[in-house]
Amino acid sequence: MFFLGQLPDGQRLTYDPDDLTTHGLCVGMTGSGKTGLCLTLLEEAALAGVPAVVIDPKGDIANLLLQFPELRAE
Repeated sequence: MFFLGQLPDGQRLTYDPDDLTTHGLCVGMTGSGKTGLCLTLLEEAALAGVPAVVIDPKGDIANLLLQFPELRAE
């Protein structure tokens, strides 16, 4: 299960990676948390070994690569 955060009532918010079948799209208004959600999903997917192809016209998601020196998962 992907851990996405904690709800206001203290419950954990998780997502089953088996629900990721082929494609995903994240849309919303400016400042609604799209980048934060996508970064969290991508980090959890990387930890679980789930491959991802990301198309990000603004380049916000590319900052995730800064977390992995030399683009190595270790």
